Amino acid sequence: MDIVAFAYFCTMFRLMMVCCIAFSAAVAFGQRQFVVVDVETRVPIRGVNVVSSAHRADTTDYQGLVSVPDSCRTLSLTHVKYESRILNVDEVKDTIFLISKLMGLPEVTVFGHGKGEDALKELKRQLRIKKTEAQLAAADPSAGFNILGLIGKLIKRRKDKKKEKFEKMLEDY
Repeated sequence: MDIVAFAYFCTMFRLMMVCCIAFSAAVAFGQRQFVVVDVETRVPIRGVNVVSSAHRADTTDYQGLVSVPDSCRTLSLTHVKYESRILNVDEVKDTIFLISKLMGLPEVTVFGHGKGEDALKELKRQLRIKKTEAQLAAADPSAGFNILGLIGKLIKRRKDKKKEKFEKMLEDY
């Protein structure tokens, strides 16, 4: 009797496993996956809010991926830095492109005259603080010795030198 019960149990277990696999495959095939990317850079966009016509809301992950059910027909995509779009799902294969809001900004031309140069130099001189004062103000006495902070300051010094060269080039121009 025990062998018969064990065989019955194994058969039922196998049947349950086949049903679970078939159900999970049906669920997986019941969704479409899209990638949302920037139209200029072709970089995936993280954090795009996607609302489907089935009233299901989702957000893209760090790879720009989002899954929507096959039952939905339209998608509404919104992001703070990009133009909103409403799409028909049948028109999209696997990639959705969003246009940056910054692309729509008009070009700005600035003309300068030499009359205010002395006042600008005086203002820069007054706002300058000594490097040691800035370092003391930025130092946190409770932090102790921080090797990564030291490395960061060394890298920052290199950046500061490059910035000073650039500012000097601009002044000489």
